[in-house]
Amino acid sequence: MEDHWYRRIFASSPVAQALSDADGLFVDVNAAYCELVGLSSSELIGRSATVHTHPDDLALHGSVEDLMAAGTAADKSVKVEVRVVRPNGEIRWILLTLVPFAGPSDAEWTLAAVLDITERKEVEDGILLASRTDQLTGALNRRGWSDYAVSVVDDHSVDTVVAVLDLDHFKQFNDNFGHAAGDALLRDFASAARNCIGSDGLLARWGGEEFVITLRNCDRRGALRSLEALAAATTPSGVTFSAGYTLQRPNEGLRNSLDRADALMFQAKRAGRNRMVTDAPR
Repeated sequence: MEDHWYRRIFASSPVAQALSDADGLFVDVNAAYCELVGLSSSELIGRSATVHTHPDDLALHGSVEDLMAAGTAADKSVKVEVRVVRPNGEIRWILLTLVPFAGPSDAEWTLAAVLDITERKEVEDGILLASRTDQLTGALNRRGWSDYAVSVVDDHSVDTVVAVLDLDHFKQFNDNFGHAAGDALLRDFASAARNCIGSDGLLARWGGEEFVITLRNCDRRGALRSLEALAAATTPSGVTFSAGYTLQRPNEGLRNSLDRADALMFQAKRAGRNRMVTDAPR
């Protein structure tokens, strides 16, 4: 009778739950779990969670056994955030709370309680994006460049160009036409820059009228073409810029490349503005 009541509680619980055996294969799932992942119990029983796990989270799924062992040793439940892919392609974020469960003959089974946290993750991602983005232009800000650009360009990579650009006579433009016009100019310039640097380029507003462009899978010639395209797109509207650009050197951190590009930009300023300066290849 007691088993019957536990079975009813499990089946009718509004909390999505799944029971897996020692091999990680589903032994039982409740209706809430099936609704969450978009699969029926017959499509789940006897299969592992890899049937609905996002491909990028499969490595994490493979580490669950080690996490469970560590949790058992510490007498704590294990909490894991992963993505599931529903049959229609929809991706949902879930929080798994995993606890040991004694199966037949005291086999080491696992009971998972599952919470849909998709909305929470969307809010978190929105906050994180806002903290990394320049609100005026939509480009990365300094933090965004540091967090993102540095993470995608390895310190030992090659074929990455860093360029620092500064709009010429921007203060004078602001004084003549007002800050609203200056803001519009910065937005238009950022839009033009994104169009010119393509999918392998990252744009950051470094502050004021200064921008940083990071071009992956690019050499000096390719970087010059992108900068010349940007100059051609903006000069007709009366906007010119001074730029310094350099190729990341082997075993050099990207921030060192940025410092060198910044110094080259100041050379362009001193040489009369409205020009692009690079250093000699090494």
